Amino acid sequence: MSDSNPLNIFPPPKKTTLTGGVFVPLGGGEEFWSSIEDENFSNQHFRLEISASGKILIRHGKGDQLGLDSAVFVFEQLLRNFGAISIPCCVIEDWPDVPVRGFMLDVSRGRVPKMSALRDLVKTLARLRYNQLQLYVEHTYEFKNHEEVWREASPLTAKNLKDLDGMCREHGIELVPNLNSFGHVERWLKHEKYKPLAECSNGFYHEIFKMQRVAGTFAACEETADFMGRLYDEFLPNFSSDKFNIGGDEPWELGQGRSRELCEKHGKRAVYLEHMARLKKRVEAHGKKMMFWGDVLLGEAGKIPPEFLRNTIPVVWGYDAGHPFDEQCSRVKDALEKAGGNGEFYLAPGTSSWLSFGTRQTNALQNIREACAAAKKHGATGVLLTTWGDFGYHNQFCANWLPLVFAAEEMWSGSAETSEEHFSEILDWVLKKTPDDYAKALFRFGKLDDCISKKITNRSITREMFFAKGEAFEKVMDGVPAAEIVAAQTELGHVMKIFSKISEKTVRRHDWAAEFSVALKMADAALRRADAFLKNDAGTLAAVEAEMRGPIKDAFAAAWKRSNREGGLEESLSWF
Repeated sequence: MSDSNPLNIFPPPKKTTLTGGVFVPLGGGEEFWSSIEDENFSNQHFRLEISASGKILIRHGKGDQLGLDSAVFVFEQLLRNFGAISIPCCVIEDWPDVPVRGFMLDVSRGRVPKMSALRDLVKTLARLRYNQLQLYVEHTYEFKNHEEVWREASPLTAKNLKDLDGMCREHGIELVPNLNSFGHVERWLKHEKYKPLAECSNGFYHEIFKMQRVAGTFAACEETADFMGRLYDEFLPNFSSDKFNIGGDEPWELGQGRSRELCEKHGKRAVYLEHMARLKKRVEAHGKKMMFWGDVLLGEAGKIPPEFLRNTIPVVWGYDAGHPFDEQCSRVKDALEKAGGNGEFYLAPGTSSWLSFGTRQTNALQNIREACAAAKKHGATGVLLTTWGDFGYHNQFCANWLPLVFAAEEMWSGSAETSEEHFSEILDWVLKKTPDDYAKALFRFGKLDDCISKKITNRSITREMFFAKGEAFEKVMDGVPAAEIVAAQTELGHVMKIFSKISEKTVRRHDWAAEFSVALKMADAALRRADAFLKNDAGTLAAVEAEMRGPIKDAFAAAWKRSNREGGLEESLSWF
């Protein structure tokens, strides 16, 4: 506890007043709860009054489910901290620093969660006081007349999304539709039926990755805007939100194919904006406000066109510590003010869990802290914490827990704690009685990459030590000292010893434990492979790689099936 947070509440409340005495519930079955909708309270602003008379009063805004729920969650924490008959009488008043606190989960790069997992996620987000959820979709929705695109993906259905939307509303969470509509459409364009819609139907040379890539961007024209409009007609009726994130990020090959002449004449950004305006028109036909990733607008110096920005919500994203959020927010805010309208924009840091087993948490926490600070400084409407599944979605969901907890506190009140004890306590409360050893192991595992000085942008070097093949593996290992691999192995040994205290029965029963067990096995194999390579020990290297392709691969598949649909699993396993 601290003087500013004497009752040890997560996140720390803005105002806590101890009024003396101890709360004792009324006996005889008399109702001791009551709530009042108070017009003086803004959205998400609540006051919890716990009196010695044995009564609890909650004041919150009209129709503000999240404000009411937040007060209830505070009382639950007090019960946990003090017991039912020793809660100090107090008045707690609180409200968030950032109005919209969102989480975006990638459900397109392989893993489509089962509905049971999504329901659990909604409940957990509510306890952490998130109020927005987005499921990133490229092709994993059961669109009519497009079965070849989603056939192997175990897609979400209209009923799935409507049910989830209803559950989100019950928990004060807005389920915002998210369908990438310009770039990142490889899973559409790989089929002959859709290749005529591509910017480069036969693929393109990627200047950043220095390699030939398959087609992944729609042509910028009315035809593809009409195509997306028809998909919107099917997709959007499943959501009650008044927003829609159409993506629009990283249209890599724009200007290399059908739009080459236009881009040479008018500039790539002008062509991009013209097409995004087409999509915006179709979004507004459904009465929704368009959200979009802001990388193309911010990728070039110069003015951001005000006519395009009116009634949109740009999302400024960046996933590395030190990302220039401050400078980018200044540009976006200035452009929005000139455009008029509502001036909304979000910032999107990341969990750093993708292309990792969960070992890049030092980067994640710094990235989140910087994004939240910039959001508050520049008056951003929201922060959208994102997680991705690039190149096989080998990251287990448990890798997101620490960033989710940390971001929840940073968004609500700032100055999030980063101690192992704090994380263990909050995770235990959020996930309902997880063993302390699980949180401790997760916390320590998250820093494993810190043992190795060499870094690879936007991915974990430990993960690359597992999956890289041939010359790519040699390149990963170049410049890595053997002593650092030994240090990482020693640290991982400590983590595995902590986790070993959790019973086999618990690991078999709980998805979170089974998933983390697999992450530990994969990290262990990666480091043993690296060690054998540096020692030029061909026999051990071959044995480790056989284990990776055999028992570890099987364990990965078994853990996947516990919480996720089978679509995408074979693609993920093909990386082993």
